[in-house]
Amino acid sequence: MSTGDSKQAHGTSGSPQTSLDNNVSENVAKENVKSKPKIYEPTAKHEEGGYGSKNPISSQQEGQQLLDTGYESGKQVYNVTKDGKIVKFQPANTPNNAYHSYEVHSPRDIPNKILKQMVDDGKISKSEYNKLRKGKKKK
Repeated sequence: MSTGDSKQAHGTSGSPQTSLDNNVSENVAKENVKSKPKIYEPTAKHEEGGYGSKNPISSQQEGQQLLDTGYESGKQVYNVTKDGKIVKFQPANTPNNAYHSYEVHSPRDIPNKILKQMVDDGKISKSEYNKLRKGKKKK
């Protein structure tokens, strides 16, 4: 074995080991984000007078409870408020793993698997599910 090969095999020189180290670091960082608790932080753009869809969540406590018990699909989390409105939580890309929420106005923005789970858990009725799947807004 040549000296150059020996150095690469032990990670003291060359890019193969550096690339491996970078991949391990990226995976550890991703795991840390996944294991970090989600924090509910409402944003002004979804409050009364803001430019986004209105946030129907009335308190920090309610928002955190809905986020903690929500249905995950990718980075988004969905849940149903106490008055029956479906909300979507979006990550705010902050170091403290903050999420903000807003009411979902287009039923097609809710993944079918999430709606099915909401029916199975009694959050929405089978009738509401069928209306939502046909593109009709929940009343």
